[in-house]
Amino acid sequence: MSSKSTDWMKRCGEKSVLLLEGKSDCNIVKKFCEDNEINTQFGFCNCENDNQVLSQLNALLQGSNQPEIIGIILDADNDINARYQEIINKTTKFYKKLPSSILKTGLVHTENGLPKLGVWIMPNNQDNGALEKFYLELATDIDTAFINDVIKRAENKKLTSFKSQHRNKAIMHTYFAWQDSPSDPLHSAINKIALDNSQEIATTFKIWLVQLFN
Repeated sequence: MSSKSTDWMKRCGEKSVLLLEGKSDCNIVKKFCEDNEINTQFGFCNCENDNQVLSQLNALLQGSNQPEIIGIILDADNDINARYQEIINKTTKFYKKLPSSILKTGLVHTENGLPKLGVWIMPNNQDNGALEKFYLELATDIDTAFINDVIKRAENKKLTSFKSQHRNKAIMHTYFAWQDSPSDPLHSAINKIALDNSQEIATTFKIWLVQLFN
């Protein structure tokens, strides 16, 4: 990521920082903040994968110059409870009063002398899945049922090999492959779609971001 166009994704040492899994995550959340007029006076930190999000979280907490606010966004993938437990395990030396399960509204937690901690587990702090499921809930122009039917036909012909938990990712990539400039990388293409931010999941996510960083 040497390009200046991605420098904003490398602000991992800010006093307020949001840790994310990758470029697509950074772009989707940044666009969401812009569309909803959310103050982004925090650093976007592209950790590149889920394990590195947890490693970066640990490094920030272990460091001598801790941030004031740390937000983390991780995909639930196949087990949301296991994902939240990973976060508890990573922070247990520091935070002693974290709730035993993630709240529907996301976690915003404070303990004396420690950074304010925010956790959102995609897509909605309740269901298994990932960022793509959150995005597709808001991207109402994408006919997910039709695209999923096309993918099923490809599966019946033994033309696919993606894992079941990556179905929404396959739907997104298929949709953007059909658009103008199909060679655009996903993290660039996703900014071209208008999102319906009146959905309940969007309202809840906005409240979480505002409570955490403002």
